[in-house]
Amino acid sequence: MSTEQKLIVEKSGPVTTLTLNRPQVHNALDRDLSQQLNEAVREIRDDVECRVVVFQGAGNTFCAGDDVSEFSDWPDESIGRQIRLYQETAKIIEDLTQVTIAKVDGIAVGGGLELTLVCDFVVATDRSRWGMPEIDWDITPGWGGTNRLAWFAGRRKTKEWNLIGALFNAETAERYDLINRLTTPEQLDAEVESLIEVMLAKEPRVVERTKKYLKYGADNIDFGLALESEWIGRALTEGVRDFRDRDKREQRRKLSKTFWQN
Repeated sequence: MSTEQKLIVEKSGPVTTLTLNRPQVHNALDRDLSQQLNEAVREIRDDVECRVVVFQGAGNTFCAGDDVSEFSDWPDESIGRQIRLYQETAKIIEDLTQVTIAKVDGIAVGGGLELTLVCDFVVATDRSRWGMPEIDWDITPGWGGTNRLAWFAGRRKTKEWNLIGALFNAETAERYDLINRLTTPEQLDAEVESLIEVMLAKEPRVVERTKKYLKYGADNIDFGLALESEWIGRALTEGVRDFRDRDKREQRRKLSKTFWQN
């Protein structure tokens, strides 16, 4: 394997930023980068100091998915392992207790789009381009493009995007629930920083539990209510000091109550 740093990991206090660093090919995921990404998210999973993870791409583009130029060189026995690696990486990101943010500019297609599906938030520029073009490369999506995508956009659009393979613009991505916040390239950094500030103001234990409620209870109301009933007493007990801290609570609400209302 190459020792080239195709993934840049930067830690700044409780925030870790992962930058896909192959801008010459729109940060396409070759085997080296895929392995480095898997190793990085494994480390983050065990990093108790980390509270927010940002995924971004170098060179004003996010990720063009798999590096198809490698496909002809893949030994048959390695294909299954590579797909399992992709799926494991996506699952680890989806299960992280930390808040995850996809910071998207330029191309977000194939595996790049699939990466955004397992993040908690997606902040994207109005020039970003989205799509699932695998069908034209005679392959199928490997880590969520035919299933997770339907959770957001519904079955009809998921079929359209996968079977046709056309790219679509950021406004369409936002309309079909793939983007939380649409912004300009010039404002992208500021938007993400503002979101990080809001999330760091939250109580970490409550963020972790709320993520669990959202994950395990979203598709089953009765189960979700049972989880809330089981954990709410513990959350209130552990959070009682915060309720007594009026200044902290009011500052948190000041950051949150009008966030992203325009």
